Amino acid sequence: METELESFSATTENDRNVDEVLTVVLGETLKRRRLELGLSMEKLSQLSTVSRGMLGLIESGKTTPSIGILWKLSKSLRIPIGEMIPDLFAQSPRFIGASEGKKWISPKNTAESRVFYQEERDRLSIVEWKLAIGKVSQFSHLPSAFDIKIYQVVGKTRIKLKTKDMVLEPADSAFFPIAELEFLENELKEESRFLWIASKKAR
Repeated sequence: METELESFSATTENDRNVDEVLTVVLGETLKRRRLELGLSMEKLSQLSTVSRGMLGLIESGKTTPSIGILWKLSKSLRIPIGEMIPDLFAQSPRFIGASEGKKWISPKNTAESRVFYQEERDRLSIVEWKLAIGKVSQFSHLPSAFDIKIYQVVGKTRIKLKTKDMVLEPADSAFFPIAELEFLENELKEESRFLWIASKKAR
């Protein structure tokens, strides 16, 4: 029988996962809006009086801004605070089960992806990835995108781009144009899990 402490721990863990996803999506939304307006990070820092360092942490999904900072960014980016985080939960509470969402499994069962959120007109999509040891270079099954942000949740993932290599550990994130991506690889026995956040609007 599940104890009250075990139940509380599970709830806390779920809440933390939701917080992490929303923080990452908020950062992606703000970055996309900044690029739409043609603003550099330095220029936005000047307009909003929010430090460039803080803007970098927010856009990379590594920190959740205070309401005061959100208000400053709302004015500078000309976007209502309510639109900064897409409505992931649609007007009413909704449970998204593990079996929901469009799933893809690689031929050798080394990789699995599940689309669990798609914004209207696919402007923003969130895909959960599980990658066993091995490499994956097949991405055509995923929602179309121009830019990708990967947020590492568990394990390590090597990202091979045309111009550089990156290795992500838990809480690390990377942002790059989809055209630059060659493959993703897990070189460890431990499963790699990460969020793939796809932005369809060109930068």
